[in-house]
Amino acid sequence: RRQRQMCIRDRSWQEFVDSGFDGRDYEFPDFEGTYEATIACKRWDKNKNLLAYLDFDDGRKIMTSAWSEKNYLGLADIPLNTCVSVSFQFSAKGISYLRSVEVI
Repeated sequence: RRQRQMCIRDRSWQEFVDSGFDGRDYEFPDFEGTYEATIACKRWDKNKNLLAYLDFDDGRKIMTSAWSEKNYLGLADIPLNTCVSVSFQFSAKGISYLRSVEVI
């Protein structure tokens, strides 16, 4: 079966599973700062937030959420395999969250 690039807005959970992408090695960030990464995969979660799977240039595999009220930081419209600069920041509760995304 030929793997096709779909608009992220059209990808269902089953299509994500069927794509063969293995997200088991990806972890949520526990740090802050700005890093370069490649978008490996994206999907919607059950709360309609966007989950992005990022391959960092230093080899780390990070999964992060982008929220609808922030227009997903533009991440929904950036194609897979695009190199991006991503910034993470700790919240008041000490949770690292995605602060910005920029295509590089």
